[in-house]
Amino acid sequence: MDDSITPNKFHDCHIFSLSSQGSIYTLCRLPNPNPYGRIRLLAASLRRPVFLLEFNHGYKESLVPYSRELSFTYLPGNAEIVSITSFSKPGSSNTVIGVAYIKVGNTETGQCLNIFTVKESGSDLNADGLAFSCSFEINFIPYHLTHCLCSNEVTIVLSGSDNRVHLFTEDSNTHIAQEKIASDEFPEFGNEFPSVVLWIEFHILKEKSLRLTAVGCECGGFFLYVVDTESNSIKSYANVNHGTSVTSSKFFDSSDSIHLLVTSSLLPATVYRNVLENQLNDSVILVGSDKHDVLTCSIVCDIHMDQLPTILLGTYGQELLAYRPENLEWSLAWQRSFSHPILALDYCDVTGDGVRELVALTTRGVQILQHDLEEVVALFLKRHSLSNLQKE
Repeated sequence: MDDSITPNKFHDCHIFSLSSQGSIYTLCRLPNPNPYGRIRLLAASLRRPVFLLEFNHGYKESLVPYSRELSFTYLPGNAEIVSITSFSKPGSSNTVIGVAYIKVGNTETGQCLNIFTVKESGSDLNADGLAFSCSFEINFIPYHLTHCLCSNEVTIVLSGSDNRVHLFTEDSNTHIAQEKIASDEFPEFGNEFPSVVLWIEFHILKEKSLRLTAVGCECGGFFLYVVDTESNSIKSYANVNHGTSVTSSKFFDSSDSIHLLVTSSLLPATVYRNVLENQLNDSVILVGSDKHDVLTCSIVCDIHMDQLPTILLGTYGQELLAYRPENLEWSLAWQRSFSHPILALDYCDVTGDGVRELVALTTRGVQILQHDLEEVVALFLKRHSLSNLQKE
């Protein structure tokens, strides 16, 4: 055995079924104050329900999958959920959940952003403590809902059909949401974009007082901003056109540089190398990544457990593609077939055993894939023995 695991040697741990199909925006983690604790997930389906997904310990430490629909008050029965996000405010143990939705019906239509607060009890989420906080009627169709920490305050970020990115904050005293003027704290969102913004990604460099912001548009336009957070000014700016709709982007660190992965719907994925130095001028194409229908989602993670990044791409053609760095390029290392189209991906420890699992939101539910634990244990023991030999 070499010093890594077989990453595609997964076992099906569990499948959480959903009542209807979700979207690329309807899977997120719940914040966890314990960095080594198990991760709980939120998954929303189009027809209103939002589910809490987690694993609990049962009889004789057996692992019991558990799902529960969260009862959101002031979320109408004709709501079609577009996107969700979740975070904790600095200095607070409460969880904030944002839900952007469209009201569809003969008598009542419109779009809203609702904000809910969940009171925490120790390390457990008290789903019964879910309280309506505030609602904001919006005059545009919502798309990507996310959040960003800025000036020790979490700002809710939402893109819309008006080709703009909107910012919202909640007053902690009045519990009223208000829209912020973008240029006040996010100068990169001060102007209208050439088309609907489908994806927004942030990367904060506290030690350098920088915020990297990636914005992908429906027309294929892609924008990278480097913002000086101390002066609240754009330090550098670059843009390219990917030809088809941008579906995701991910910043990742490798070889002491920050790189940026970008996927578009019908063309191969692209990695922009060392974006702080080169902006969008040094790119490499992920050959063959466009052969399985639309690229819907992506993550970058150490799924081989060898301290090297692996790019995972989810496709509507039901294939998961894994690319590994090879010299200065990226090559397809392996792929895995799913029974349904893949909409969103994550890699986190949902079972609480200290080993991360691959999480895939498909058109039918949330599938949890677990590494071969015997192989993981063997790798751990091998590295532990080598470490002891080096100390002697």
